[in-house]
Amino acid sequence: MRRRGILHAELSAALARLGHTDRVVVADCGLPIPAGPQVVDLAFSFGVPTFLQVLDGLLAELVVESALVATEVDASNPSCAAALAERLPQARRIPHEELKWLLCGAKLVVRTGEASPYANVVLRCGVPF
Repeated sequence: MRRRGILHAELSAALARLGHTDRVVVADCGLPIPAGPQVVDLAFSFGVPTFLQVLDGLLAELVVESALVATEVDASNPSCAAALAERLPQARRIPHEELKWLLCGAKLVVRTGEASPYANVVLRCGVPF
């Protein structure tokens, strides 16, 4: 039994396989996920687990060199936009349609139970050195 960190075996293993420049998507429960990336579905019910709970857990484990969020989050989900700005101040905004297109090249998508609009982020993995 691990003392801390991510306990979900499939997610923990997927994170261990990530390398520099790999993309990880933290997705709300409504984001359409294309065939291709590995999907770890954590959604239990609407709102469980939340986008921010999952994002915080991943940020504690990953080195992130850049992040992308949908431009639409600012107007449609200001509380999420503020939380993202606090956690990922370097995050660049792109149109939601472009963000969805980037999912095809993602290595991993982690689906949450989040049920608020545009609560999605694409993380690009960095290295700790």
